[in-house]
Amino acid sequence: MSTKDNTLKIILNKLNLFNKNVLDLGPGSGRWLDYIKKFNPNQIYAADFSLKIKAKCKKKVDEFKIINFENGKIDFKSNSMDIIMVIEVLEHIRNYKSFLKELIRISKSGGVLIFTIPNICSFISRVRLLFGLLPVAIASDDTHVNFFRKKEILKEFKLLKQNVKFYSSSFSINIFNPKSKFRFKSFSFLSMFDDSYIFVVKVQK
Repeated sequence: MSTKDNTLKIILNKLNLFNKNVLDLGPGSGRWLDYIKKFNPNQIYAADFSLKIKAKCKKKVDEFKIINFENGKIDFKSNSMDIIMVIEVLEHIRNYKSFLKELIRISKSGGVLIFTIPNICSFISRVRLLFGLLPVAIASDDTHVNFFRKKEILKEFKLLKQNVKFYSSSFSINIFNPKSKFRFKSFSFLSMFDDSYIFVVKVQK
């Protein structure tokens, strides 16, 4: 299990998910849906644009919706969600500003948004540039359309009048194989070098 996954589990374990409405946007294989289920939430929801992902995940949730994240609308009721997970999704959405506004809309006051996104300025990406190689966030996935530094994240949520809490994870030091298991565990003062940003927003309305 990766350090990032461990950090996400710590975050989820600290939250009271019992009898809560939880939404996973872009659930992938559905592995976080399996983990969430053990907390006995009230309802588990998921949404994605992919029919293949729906086929993988629909039996793990109370409701799965096909949603185009680019159209500026997330088709859930206002003030309906207690916890929303957005794991490695934001970097794929061109219209991310409208997407963030929608997350706030469908969240309850006091609800929690959990994000991970690739760090364009990670340690390994900075080193790769010295060798004429693309940053990992660009080279690893050609569907990435947005790239974020910490200050851009803080700026976007400040405009939405929301506070952000960052969590440290880990960073790779293998420039040719960024997914290598040989990694440095990070601490708060080194989190700027992490391969991914992990952060939480407690929604204020």
